[in-house]
Amino acid sequence: MVAAAQRNAERLLKLVNTLLEFARVEGGRSTAVFQPTDASSLTAELASSFRSACEKAGLSLEVDCPPLTGVLYVDRDHWERIVLNLVSNAFKFTLEGSITVAMQPSGDGASAELVVSDTGSGIPAGELHKLFGRFERIEGVRGRSFEGSGIGLALTSELIKLHGGAISVDSVEGRGTTFTVSIPFGKAHLPADKVREAREPGRRPSQAAVYVGEALQWLASTHDDAPDDSGSHDLQSDPSGHALRGEQAPRILIADDNAHLRAYLQRLLSVHYAVTTAVDGIDALEKALAAPPDLVLCDVMMPRLDGFVLLARLRADERTRTLPILLLSARAGEEARVEGLAAGADDYLVKPFSARELMARVGAHLSTARLRRDAERPCGPARPSSVRW
Repeated sequence: MVAAAQRNAERLLKLVNTLLEFARVEGGRSTAVFQPTDASSLTAELASSFRSACEKAGLSLEVDCPPLTGVLYVDRDHWERIVLNLVSNAFKFTLEGSITVAMQPSGDGASAELVVSDTGSGIPAGELHKLFGRFERIEGVRGRSFEGSGIGLALTSELIKLHGGAISVDSVEGRGTTFTVSIPFGKAHLPADKVREAREPGRRPSQAAVYVGEALQWLASTHDDAPDDSGSHDLQSDPSGHALRGEQAPRILIADDNAHLRAYLQRLLSVHYAVTTAVDGIDALEKALAAPPDLVLCDVMMPRLDGFVLLARLRADERTRTLPILLLSARAGEEARVEGLAAGADDYLVKPFSARELMARVGAHLSTARLRRDAERPCGPARPSSVRW
């Protein structure tokens, strides 16, 4: 629990720092300092920090960053963020194949180019215009997670512009994506008051560990962390928390692509219920149809099949048509709640929610469903009265 709390605190700090940096850049208050930098070595070190994550994911990571012919002036912290955002993005949307990170001079020799390419899911041509927009998400793209603020690439683009550079993207749906960052050599294109001639003493990248840690969480999210491999569990827990085999425990299916939230919900609910977990919408649909649970608890934003589509599929199947389905979402407000209920959900919980509220709602919906089943059960034949007149 302590390790999970630390990882989530680091993710929150990363998000806050990203938002603050974005606000500074937008407001013209950037603290950038441009110094001559061995960008090839720095880029190679940053990209290589993802090697262990790539190996665990079964991906090949190729890093090709030979020394550059010209002098490149960059803000080191900004350059770290640019490289890490692009590599982590490639890891997030590449489920098999390879990721390549390269540094090279441009064709005319006037600029340095950072090229990050992958064999991932690719981006539909009609969605490319959204890539560098704030809080934009590309719908229907397969990835390891749908988590994120939606400003990573927007900030990356702004930081590149601060360096007098540009970013372009080439993508083919189903085959992969290539991002190319071009930064002019020299310093003539940079504000004179932001340039420092002294090279910064070599230091370890300060942000890589947080990005790699987040990538490993995405990797964990693609594996079912249920207590065993059966997909459906008849586990019941006594008040002391020890699991007991039993037939009477109501069965709950949890679907969430966040491994930590999935594990938390499982620990919370398995005290009273038999819990099955699913890592995404497709996994949840397959498990629900194979062994219909008594209640489904699912996140709205999930890869492969989101909560709304999962809801519609379950309502369309006779085996799961009447299941209580509770949606979990970070989207607050009346409009979001109404949208969820109108789609057919029995309830809509906004993250963060309290354990007591969740347990109360789950218990109430299970009780209501049980009463409904009892009311629909056909009555047996009437017995002769034993009363004599």
